[in-house]
Amino acid sequence: MARIPDSEIDHLKLSVSLERLVESAGIELKRHGKDRIGHCPFHADKTPSLVVSPKTNLWHCLGACQAGGSVIDWVMRSEGVSFREAVERLREQTGEGVAVIATPVVSTAVASADDAALLRNVVDYYHATLKQSPEALAYLARRGLDHAEVVDHFRLGFANRTLGYSLPAMQVKAGAAQRGALQRVGIYRDSGHEHFNGSLVVPVFDDAGHVTEMYGRKIGERLREGTPLHLYLPGPHRGVFNEVGLIGHEEIILCAVTGSG
Repeated sequence: MARIPDSEIDHLKLSVSLERLVESAGIELKRHGKDRIGHCPFHADKTPSLVVSPKTNLWHCLGACQAGGSVIDWVMRSEGVSFREAVERLREQTGEGVAVIATPVVSTAVASADDAALLRNVVDYYHATLKQSPEALAYLARRGLDHAEVVDHFRLGFANRTLGYSLPAMQVKAGAAQRGALQRVGIYRDSGHEHFNGSLVVPVFDDAGHVTEMYGRKIGERLREGTPLHLYLPGPHRGVFNEVGLIGHEEIILCAVTGSG
């Protein structure tokens, strides 16, 4: 089945008003600071526990069910449909057809579809590693980035020299081939070391969900003199981080990572 592009999903999450969607289900929302509150329809709710945030377009329940998420999650739970069906229903509300990708589109940042898939696998591995690393999680907390939704949405990761353990042994043909491919795309250096070792890794995706760039920021405090804090994949830089954030804004401040921050 054709895949719905990540860009379409992100667009829906921002463009469909969650507040109006909830109220259209007959739920009365009252102002509570910057948020709105109402009775959660997913459990017996005597005291309003449903919180809707117009600013983030997200919802969560403080009561028994502890449910939450985006407009897509709301439709899935309230109407009992699959993720894909929820997306299609929301797209119908916006008056736009469902855009899908029938075949992979190769990113210009990599040489082939295999390389694109390889980078995505590396991003997924680093993402899982970060969630199990007290060191990386502590760094995120210090920088005010320790929000599960932020970590998951942007697929933040951590490189800690363990990527090789997930690969076949170098003596095995498949292991040698995979390490060669990782070296070609810049994940491994010519020395055989991981390029982003010791770094928080932030992937940059295009509108089709392919990795166009990876940025790494060293998180250790005791680094050898001259060690660069900021790393990128080799080659020209491509892509804009959080491109979906450009939607619906008349003024955008675009900046690059510089200095020692």
